[in-house]
Amino acid sequence: MLRTTTLEINRSRLALDLGHTSKFQTRREDYWKERKSEFISPSIFKENSSIHLEIGSGTGGFFMELAQKRPENFYIAIERCKTRGKALVKKTDKSGLQNIKGYRANAVPALIHGIPDNSVDRLYILYPCPWPKMSQRKNRWYLHTVMPHFLRILKPGGHFIWASDQKFYIDEAAYVCKEHYKLEILAHGEIAPNPYNDFDLFPTGRTKFERDFLGRGLPCFELIVTKS
Repeated sequence: MLRTTTLEINRSRLALDLGHTSKFQTRREDYWKERKSEFISPSIFKENSSIHLEIGSGTGGFFMELAQKRPENFYIAIERCKTRGKALVKKTDKSGLQNIKGYRANAVPALIHGIPDNSVDRLYILYPCPWPKMSQRKNRWYLHTVMPHFLRILKPGGHFIWASDQKFYIDEAAYVCKEHYKLEILAHGEIAPNPYNDFDLFPTGRTKFERDFLGRGLPCFELIVTKS
């Protein structure tokens, strides 16, 4: 009997995961319809032509610096953790910057209900929880039921930027983005400066996690895709 390679096993597993995601997509959206939450003001999308969104922003240090250095963009930062989210809101509200807004909230209802189609120029997911156990796979963002909404809100030609210290996470995300969602890959592999990842402004790392990993000589990995 032929032995199945690890890559084939991963592809088979991912196909099952994606089928599960599609199966429960409607059920998940119905759940959030009953708990509708549009905490992001619609005026942000009407009044700003270039919007960048970060999911899991921590206390917002990365977007705060970007907002200062690139005032032509509007930055929306969302953090679910109560402690970090409160710090994010306080920091952005007190910054005096008019081009950034921080929210302590669950991003899922905003992605489903509160963000218009084709409205985001750049979408960042940097160092998310990798949910490494097999039983946790459905929580990985690329297998989550909101993944189609990430693509719905992204403008044609917009960039979806991922980073993780876990190579498997980035490799699986790349496979799902390319093979299932037919996105074009602009960068995939160990992090290095390129025109899409802002490393020209953050040579030691963009986030606390990234600075810590790189400072200790540990590899970090990225995936950058675009919606055609």
